[in-house]
Amino acid sequence: MSYKVIAALGDSVTNGYWDETFSGWFGRLASKISAAHSKSFGFHNLSQDGDRISDFFHRFASEGLSREIDILIITVSGNDLIRSPEPDSPQDLSEHLRNEYWHKLLDLAQKNIPQIIVMDALPRHKDNTIAYGWFDAPMHEPNSDRIEYNNQIAQICKNRGIPFFRRYDKWVERDLSKYYVDTAHPNGDGHQLIANELYDELEKLGVFDEK
Repeated sequence: MSYKVIAALGDSVTNGYWDETFSGWFGRLASKISAAHSKSFGFHNLSQDGDRISDFFHRFASEGLSREIDILIITVSGNDLIRSPEPDSPQDLSEHLRNEYWHKLLDLAQKNIPQIIVMDALPRHKDNTIAYGWFDAPMHEPNSDRIEYNNQIAQICKNRGIPFFRRYDKWVERDLSKYYVDTAHPNGDGHQLIANELYDELEKLGVFDEK
C-alpha cells in the first residue's frame, strides 16, 4: 500500500473538544487506522472551534492546499445554522451563502484531492435547550434545521459523485446522554463511536485496500 494522508475539515466536534483524552474522533480514528495499517497513513486535522462552511473554504485554501492530502473528510457544521437571539431569527448563514461556499469548497477540493468524504451533522441532545455563545447571546439550533441541511448537502454530494456518510438517523435513536457532554459535543465515548463508525465507512469505500 502506498502512503496516504487523511485530513479533516470541521468545527469543535471534529477538533475533539471535550474528549477526555484530547484526541477527538479524528485522533482516535488515526490511532485505529495506524494500529491496523502501520506506517501507511499520515493525518492532518484542519478543524477549528466555531468554524462554519465559509471558514472551511478559506482554511482549506490557505492550509489544505499546501499539504499533500489524499483523502479529505468534511463534516457538516451546525455552526452554519445558529439562530440568535430568537428561535425564528435568521440562520447564522443564509441558505444561499451556505450553498455558494459548499460549491466553492468542493470545486477547489475536487481539483486537488483524490478522494473526498462528507459526513452529516449529528443531532443535538435536548433539542429545545438554548445554548449561549458570543457575548452570552442565546443561540437556538433546532434539529429540524440539521435534517434539512444534511439533506441539502447530501444532494450536492450526490450530484458531484462524492460519498455522503449519513449518521443522523442512527444517532437520534440513541440515548445521547451517554455520548454527549452537553447539547452538541460528544464525550470520549461519543468520539470513539464516531471513529469506529467512520473507520467502517472508510473500509467500505476501499480506502484501506492494497494497491
